[in-house]
Amino acid sequence: MKLERVHRVISSALGELPLQEGGSTFKPAGVKRESKAGEVPENTGYTEKQTFAELKLKLNAAGSLGVEELSDIGEDTLTIFTTGGKQYMMPNAWVTEPGQLGDAEIDITYNSGTSPRL
Repeated sequence: MKLERVHRVISSALGELPLQEGGSTFKPAGVKRESKAGEVPENTGYTEKQTFAELKLKLNAAGSLGVEELSDIGEDTLTIFTTGGKQYMMPNAWVTEPGQLGDAEIDITYNSGTSPRL
């Protein structure tokens, strides 16, 4: 069985992002359901809340791409490619908080209201 992971990410603002191996996660937009217990089992149910798409990246800190440029992104379109051949888009994506520069790596998180599969 072939397992799948984030393979490439292309930003409309910055081009292809320099991903570190094994450092990226993607969670599509969807619905979160919270269980609500009733006094009797028949009255038990759930509420729904929309969730954002989330892309957490660990990038190689190389070239002219700096933590400041990444942190300032307020609107970008990202295309995510997986090793299994799937593609997703995160339109109007934004960086959630300033990036963090570590040992030759930059950690950055994007959110988007939608994440359609292409």
